[in-house]
Amino acid sequence: MIWIPKSENGAVYVKAALMFVFFAVMAGLIFYLPYMVMRTATIDTFNDEQEVLAKQAAEGIERLFIHFETELSVLAAEKPIIHFDDNGKRILDHYYKLNRSEIAAISRIDARGRIVYTVPYHPEMIGKDISWQLHNKQVMQQHVALVSDVFSAVQGYQTIAVVVPVFDGQGYAGTVTILIPFMKLAKEFIAGIRLGKGGYAWMISRTGIELYCPVPGHTGHSVFDNFSGFPSVRSMAEAMMAGKKGRTVYVYDHIRDTIVPPVRKLAVFYPVHLPGNHWSIVVATPEEEALAPIASFRCWWWGLLAVLLLTIFGYTLYLVRSGVEKQKEATRLKLREKALENERFLRRFINNTSMPVGIITTDGKVELLNSSLQKQYGYTMEDIATIEDWFALVYPDREVRLRVQKSWKSRILETLKTGVSVSSEEWTILCKDGTPRDVLFNYTMIEHRIVITFNDVTEKNRIRRREQELQQQRHKARKMEAIGLMAGGVAHDLNNILSGIINYPELLLMKLPPDSEMRGPLQSIQESGERAAAVVADLLTVARGAANSREIVNLNNVVADYLKSPEFDKLMAHHLDVQCTTRLAPDLHNISCSLIHMRKCLMNLVTNGVEAIEGKGMIVISTYNQLSDSMDKKGKPGNQVLLVVTDTGPGISDSDREHIFEPFYSSKVMGMSGTGLGLTVVWNTVVDHGGMIKVDSGEQGTTFTLSFPAAEGEPVEKNSGTDLNLLQGHGERILVVDDEEQQRDIARRMLSLLGYRPQCAASGEEAVDFLRDNAVDLVLLDMIMESGKMNGRQTYERILQDHPGQKGVIVSGFAENTEVKGALEAGAFGFIKKPYSMSEFGRIVKEALAA
Repeated sequence: MIWIPKSENGAVYVKAALMFVFFAVMAGLIFYLPYMVMRTATIDTFNDEQEVLAKQAAEGIERLFIHFETELSVLAAEKPIIHFDDNGKRILDHYYKLNRSEIAAISRIDARGRIVYTVPYHPEMIGKDISWQLHNKQVMQQHVALVSDVFSAVQGYQTIAVVVPVFDGQGYAGTVTILIPFMKLAKEFIAGIRLGKGGYAWMISRTGIELYCPVPGHTGHSVFDNFSGFPSVRSMAEAMMAGKKGRTVYVYDHIRDTIVPPVRKLAVFYPVHLPGNHWSIVVATPEEEALAPIASFRCWWWGLLAVLLLTIFGYTLYLVRSGVEKQKEATRLKLREKALENERFLRRFINNTSMPVGIITTDGKVELLNSSLQKQYGYTMEDIATIEDWFALVYPDREVRLRVQKSWKSRILETLKTGVSVSSEEWTILCKDGTPRDVLFNYTMIEHRIVITFNDVTEKNRIRRREQELQQQRHKARKMEAIGLMAGGVAHDLNNILSGIINYPELLLMKLPPDSEMRGPLQSIQESGERAAAVVADLLTVARGAANSREIVNLNNVVADYLKSPEFDKLMAHHLDVQCTTRLAPDLHNISCSLIHMRKCLMNLVTNGVEAIEGKGMIVISTYNQLSDSMDKKGKPGNQVLLVVTDTGPGISDSDREHIFEPFYSSKVMGMSGTGLGLTVVWNTVVDHGGMIKVDSGEQGTTFTLSFPAAEGEPVEKNSGTDLNLLQGHGERILVVDDEEQQRDIARRMLSLLGYRPQCAASGEEAVDFLRDNAVDLVLLDMIMESGKMNGRQTYERILQDHPGQKGVIVSGFAENTEVKGALEAGAFGFIKKPYSMSEFGRIVKEALAA
């Protein structure tokens, strides 16, 4: 779009522009139309002249070859030539003498293409086979006269053959052939064609071979090779090869590999019709030479056009300059007014925008702090007059302030140097009220001012950190769950094995007299099995869901019981320089938990803390109540109970901290202390109880903080032991269902000692078959049985279909899972975990029968 100033001088610009365009167009027409008419007429006339020359050369060549064809046809009809005897030789000798100025040789060739006789006579040529030559091959096939293309004669020179067939009656008897030196022909008819300095003629065969060309290196080569980079010449050559005549223009700028100045040529091509063949002559002359007669006319018109254009330009320049100064002044005033208005608008916009913005000059003076900045961070223009005031107030820490100032200067210098806004940078600033805020600063250069935008990312960073923490927790939980599944499977198999190690010694001890020397070894075997069972119990805790039995507990009581235990006394006896103290909240809330697992958590944390201390040190066990940010089920703020264990050891290294809760990961010497499951048990117990765990570690020591949801209710005291006499049965029939023969044997022996009548089944299917014909008072069902058969839950549900109300107890070496819960929901009385003691086994059987 053309912009025309809207002012009192606008008409001048329009008039000057229109006048310039009008006269320029008229001048162009005045020059172009007459010149093109004269140019076209000159080219047509010149091409007519070239066509006359090409036609004359073509007709001369045609007459020459028609003459020779006619004479040879007469010779070919003579009997001495047909049968070729001595008279035939004399005829050929005589013909050669008469035409030796125009022909190079005459030969008689037999039907098989061999030379019978040739003049001039060469004995070595007699009998030579030349049937392979293209023109001879063509005559032998078609039996018609023809003129060949240029070829190398067997005598060794470039020539053209005129070939006439000889017939003996109706049969082909060979040919009479004359050879005409091609260069003699070319000099006579083509080489003499010259128009100006650069015009010449050249000739090609019907196959595109340049028969003659004055350009060095062209003769004897394909026109398509010689002019591979010239489409216009190639197109002309195709028409010439088709026997057409015409006119064209082509341009060439190189000859083979030699670059030459570009030349535009006018070309006329004309066919040469020959017996059995055709050639084509082209006459070409540089266009500049053809247009030389009108060169003075062209120069005169160019001069006239230049004068006209200079006149128009001078007049237009005069018109424009007469009003340009006034227009410039008006424009300057408008731009100045516009700039002031823009600046006022920009200031109003910046001051009212919701994003905090500050403007300072390049020498550090603060020009503007918009209302959003003052409201969000508390600082006013009175507080911050210069950028140095800003640094002193928002970065009170000297080390931080120096880093910020260095970064600031670097970025401002880069902005001043390049004029481009630099990338954002984030710093924590101190608001006027002392609140720290995370801010993302952006710097933009506008003239001599630096515009700084404040993007507050405090909340965004808090959310991001929280998401990272949650992601880490989810990742750790998934990792622990995967490892736990593996540990649970191992624990299940170990519990089945340990049942024999624990239960058989127990059964034997019941039958041995008190003074038997076998009691000691059997008790050691039993204790070893119980210690192994404790490790398996830890594996089940890793597997999750082990804390299936919950009760109301006060953590103060758990701490007090542990500090009185033999385990604690044994631990402290090996670490005499370590002291243990407690800080227990007197009003501590109760929690709902698995007492045995809570004791293990405390024991593992204290053991780890004591063993981490080298030399003298302190273990502090604390309990607290804490109000949680989250709500309980009733919509009230939830109370949390905290168990805190602190040691004064060297702390946990960064490389170990992220692995401390993984199973079998330990920084201790393997085999010297622990199993590598202690903190894993702590982790899984806390997670199972809906709690959280936090670890703080440094050079002054390590603190583990365990938080659990508080629970309503009071702890219930339990009896310390059970008298086996109170667990005796009265001959009730009990069916034991287990795919492990050892487990069936142990259960059968215990039931027999307790006064029951046991029956055994090795699978659920066998149990169902047994109960079709027999009645029992109680069914003891192993939960996990042989793969491909019914498990405990499926077996119990099948039994209930045939015997509604049948009492049952679930037994498993694994933790309570969904299958166990399904059996309990179906009506099973309870669940007992392998390996079990005689008292545990007798009590649950007694309670199930009484239910």
